Amino acid sequence: MIENPFLFCPQCGSPGGEFLRHHEYRCSVCGHRYFHNVAAAAGILARDVEGRFLFLRRGMEPARGLLGLPGGFVDPGEGVTEAVKREVREELGAEISSPVFLDGYPNRYAFSKIWYHTLDLYFTADILTPQAQWTLDAQEVVGLVWMLPEQVDETELAFQSLRQMWHDWKAGRWEVKQANRKLTR
Repeated sequence: MIENPFLFCPQCGSPGGEFLRHHEYRCSVCGHRYFHNVAAAAGILARDVEGRFLFLRRGMEPARGLLGLPGGFVDPGEGVTEAVKREVREELGAEISSPVFLDGYPNRYAFSKIWYHTLDLYFTADILTPQAQWTLDAQEVVGLVWMLPEQVDETELAFQSLRQMWHDWKAGRWEVKQANRKLTR
């Protein structure tokens, strides 16, 4: 893990600087400050009529080969529901119903040797496009896995935030989770 994402100050070009509390960079020469704030990400928990949940086998780091949900980062200027719909289109080639918010959980996401603190926002939604019409992003998704809740091995879940959300789901935390969401296949 690289604590300081900068070799040089982005303001004055001086080498070094301090990275404080895992999110604040301060240049000792010019005093420039940069806050490496939390990034937002969103994913959906989708269930078919048989009660199975959709997981993606991740094709990229971090957590390559482990199970994730359809979703990804919120782009600048984008709303979170727009983002989760866009991510499902990009990863699955599918459209979803209006997402229903479950909860948000803190996470850490390593990319290019930099740790990003994220707030992962989870939703439930119906996938409207029949699965036969999906076009998977082969770089991000190396497989789809449909599992009943008792088949899910939590050690196979890609992120701490996903494990926490799944734990809360199994504990019956959300009423909306108890409804058998309809998925067109």
